[in-house]
Order: sequence, then structure tokens, then C-alpha cells
Amino acid sequence: MFHLTIVTTEQTIYEGAVHMLIAPAIDGEIGILTNHHPLVTKLGPGALRVVKPDQSEERLFVSGGYLEVKNNKATLLSDIAESADAIEIGEARAARERASKLLQTASTGLERETLEKEIQMHLIRERLAHIGQVKKKKTKQIPLEGQVP
Repeated sequence: MFHLTIVTTEQTIYEGAVHMLIAPAIDGEIGILTNHHPLVTKLGPGALRVVKPDQSEERLFVSGGYLEVKNNKATLLSDIAESADAIEIGEARAARERASKLLQTASTGLERETLEKEIQMHLIRERLAHIGQVKKKKTKQIPLEGQVP
């Protein structure tokens, strides 16, 4: 186990022991286990998977940020970190569509780049919300041992 702290500009999202962390580094996913070598890396927008000591898994969306790992402590700093279960597909889709419409009339390269990043961020949020819904449906459809569906 190692200690994980996830902090946004507004609050501490998570603090506690974890078995494993899979984070969206800018060059691809990175996995962190106990006794990982010291590391500081930049994160891109994507899915963050936290495997807790009881082997349960929590997925979060992070907008990017930084991850530091040292002496069995990991600290993740991100502007946005939200539970995948809290993301509404319709809201994420609407935000992506608004950004897409604004992109059509963007007048500067910087404006286009910013909107393209926003579209990517909302697309990832939308996918995470969809994955969460599919998992919930599968979980509800599997009867417990001895139960009749």
C-alpha cells in the first residue's frame, strides 16, 4: 500500500491508502504500486483509476495536472477531479457540443487550441460516464448466488 492524496484548487478529493493508481500521463497511462521509484510527471486529461486496499476500484476524471511519487506517498494536483459516477452524460455531451459550435467561429489559433482541448476533455468525461452506466447495468443484471433473476 501507499498513501494517495488528490487535490484540486478547491478541495482535497481523496486521501488514503491505495493498492494501485493508474493515471493519464501525457505520454500514456502510468501505473503506480508500492515502492515506486521517485517520480514527477505531467498529466493529461483522462481517466484516473484508484484501486483501494479491498481491491474495489474508483474511476475519476482529471483535467490534467501533476503527479509526484516519493517514499510511498503520491500527490496528484489537478484543476478538475471528479468521480466518474458523478458525471452526467447529457451534461458532458451538451458542453462538448457547445465547444464544437464555438470552434466553428474561433478567430485565433489560441482560441481554436483552447476549444479543441475543451472538446477533448468533455469527450473523455462523456466516455467515462458511459462506462459507469454500462458497469451499473451489468452489475444489476448479474444475480447473486442462490437468487432467481
